[in-house]
Amino acid sequence: PFSSLRTQEWCWPPPHQKPSAPMKQHLLQLLVLAVCLIKGSLGIRGDLHLGLAEKEDGKQDTRDRDSYVKSKLSLDREVAGQFQDLDEPRVWSIPEKPKVAFLFLVKTELDYLDLWDKFFSAAPESGFSIYVHRFGLPDASKAAATPMPLAKFGARAVPWVKTGWCALFGVEVAALHAALKDKDNTQFVFVSESTVPLKRFDYVYNQLVKKSPMTSKFCLASKAEQPLAEMEVLEQEAKRACIFKDFLRDINPRTLKHHQWAVLSRAHAAIVVRQALPAIEAFEGSWKQAAPDLKQAAEGCSDEAVPLTALLLDLETQGASTGNVWADFARLGVEQNCLTYVRWRNCFTGTELDLSSPIHDFMTIARNLGSLFSQFAGDFMQSNLKTEMNGFPHAFDHVAEAYLRSMVEQSFMFARKFHRNLNVTMTDGSPSQPLSELLPKLWDEVNEQSSQAKTWRLLESAGRPDPLQM
Repeated sequence: PFSSLRTQEWCWPPPHQKPSAPMKQHLLQLLVLAVCLIKGSLGIRGDLHLGLAEKEDGKQDTRDRDSYVKSKLSLDREVAGQFQDLDEPRVWSIPEKPKVAFLFLVKTELDYLDLWDKFFSAAPESGFSIYVHRFGLPDASKAAATPMPLAKFGARAVPWVKTGWCALFGVEVAALHAALKDKDNTQFVFVSESTVPLKRFDYVYNQLVKKSPMTSKFCLASKAEQPLAEMEVLEQEAKRACIFKDFLRDINPRTLKHHQWAVLSRAHAAIVVRQALPAIEAFEGSWKQAAPDLKQAAEGCSDEAVPLTALLLDLETQGASTGNVWADFARLGVEQNCLTYVRWRNCFTGTELDLSSPIHDFMTIARNLGSLFSQFAGDFMQSNLKTEMNGFPHAFDHVAEAYLRSMVEQSFMFARKFHRNLNVTMTDGSPSQPLSELLPKLWDEVNEQSSQAKTWRLLESAGRPDPLQM
């Protein structure tokens, strides 16, 4: 159905529409447009190269994609299927001493153990619980011999289960199942090993337990504008716009892509465990069809869609759905609230959190134009260019003090992708400071009311806080 799409129809504005201002302003965009035009000349009759294998009869060969989807979801099904014995009532009331349950998913340890030590040292023991899954320690004897991160705060091991890249929903179910055994756990926070806390514990507890104990907080991706991943990435590059997009909802509006590191209420945590298997099935139907030009993989991962799919599916099962996804979010108590900062390419363009560099991008594109067309016959999705232009979340190996302060001042509670032993470049020119020493000082400067006025609904420019509410 997409083979008739011509390159010029999306690389260049229609005749009645003038090129946008950013298209004229940035050399980067001119180069990306050049990519579009050259790709058009490479394709038969100007058709865009789709990167799809075809059989002799002209039908798309989806065997590689089907194998990929099957391998990932079979692992998730195997793991989630082990935890279907959940004994949790549907009707639940807030306990006398509610807790925040922190669910750490790590290889063996935390990158910033010292920061988390300071975070929990300032917290009352009755206010939190900690669960840790260490996927790098499958052997029970080795796990027992390896110090448990945050053990002095009562951290408990999540029973080891199989995990894999892009197959993490199963371990999420395992962690939730373990944490639900404590009846005082009220809010459930997923945390990665490279995550650091941006606020003090009392801020986190106040916002999650005291002010919103019955709601979950998800950070959704905005809808893709093009049906094919390659088209979408190049279009967003031309506009210097966010590349983290949702291709699923066009297939099924009740399967929506979101960032993995969500916060769940207790009722919703139980639903995710209980509805895990049917939700995986619903997700599979969309995942197989979304962004069909990815012939050897699929767009997104199970942990970025199945949890929210489970909640919507349960509402349908209970006969309580309104038929409208957004109205169902309100009925469920699902907030669009991004509590964990992560930067995908171009997603904060034009905001105070923008780290993009048009000049750097210009040089990167110029350096890779030759290999893009000679090595991959115009397949941008498999090129060095896409890799060099950071197709994955940005990983910090250094950070400026001003930028770190800006992150802390927003409503984000946590931030991901910080390399170990990172130093912060100080604004006043003084010697750089270790992140683990400076960040706790910034916690003390947070104005809770001001931070809450800077809530991000999406991790991109379109989701920035409304200045009228600040």
